[in-house]
Amino acid sequence: MPAIVIHPFERSEWEIFRSLRLQALRDEPGVFAASYDFVAALSPQDWQDTIQGPGHQVFGLFDEAVLIGITAAFTWQEDSSGETALLAMSFILPEYRAQGLSRLLYQARLDWIRAHSQFKRVVVFHRESNETSRRAIQRHGFSPVRRIPNTWPDGTTEDQILYELLTASD
Repeated sequence: MPAIVIHPFERSEWEIFRSLRLQALRDEPGVFAASYDFVAALSPQDWQDTIQGPGHQVFGLFDEAVLIGITAAFTWQEDSSGETALLAMSFILPEYRAQGLSRLLYQARLDWIRAHSQFKRVVVFHRESNETSRRAIQRHGFSPVRRIPNTWPDGTTEDQILYELLTASD
């Protein structure tokens, strides 16, 4: 059986990242905060800058050499202290879902966040009706903290649920 692995993307891998990110946004516009049109208009430099930087990292989930999933951790722009990480962009191709692979996405991001001492907490959102995300988020120790009204890129209005996980004690 082939090994499924996750690793941080390098900037040079931006084209395969771009391809799967756009597929995810096109196929499931009601799940992500960003719209396909906005993301499709990004320049190659924007894609490279999105992949990796001092406060963020995008990861690729691979079945041998085939990219089957993506996920990311960013410094949350809503926290001016820079102490909060945001989990985002999680997507696994439908044929690979329901195999427990989301644990790899969470583990890679949480390991990366814990290796960066500036982060004291982690937040993640999901659309209220997204039960799969809710279960995965709670399975990894996150607690719900707030409901936020939201209009999604697919045009529907539905609350997003904000969760947090503390990574260090004050």
